[in-house]
Amino acid sequence: TELGDLETTVSGLLQDGLVFEKASPALQEAYNDFSNQMKTSAKNIQEYANTFNDIAKAIADSDGQIATGVKNAQSGSEG
Repeated sequence: TELGDLETTVSGLLQDGLVFEKASPALQEAYNDFSNQMKTSAKNIQEYANTFNDIAKAIADSDGQIATGVKNAQSGSEG
């Protein structure tokens, strides 16, 4: 994924490209925290998407049931 590629690039820079005795560990820790927050956010967004898809399906199913009920009521009253 694009996020994974970016994470690899930044990790490479922090480990090999930007080597400072004191700042590099602090930068690595800050980046790890940020990366973990992004992963958690992505997971939460996926959970919201799944919930909204479930809601949309339930509404569509309910709509179909209502339509069927109305049609059945109409055909029952015609006879």
